[in-house]
Amino acid sequence: MIETRLSDLKQKLREFRDAQFRFFAGAAFVVLAMASIQYEEVIVPGVSRVGDALSGATADFRTRLTGFSL
Repeated sequence: MIETRLSDLKQKLREFRDAQFRFFAGAAFVVLAMASIQYEEVIVPGVSRVGDALSGATADFRTRLTGFSL
């Protein structure tokens, strides 16, 4: 009788632990998805603007170097 109750208690605790794991795994997935979306919408355009500015600066430097001759 005690063994069956302990077995039932173990089973309930496993189910509870599994439910918590699924909940926290789902929450982590949602957080990572939101971070990914924010990265694509906020950070990537800023990085591309910096890249475009550097590209323009190097192009300007290149034209000045080609205009300079010995």
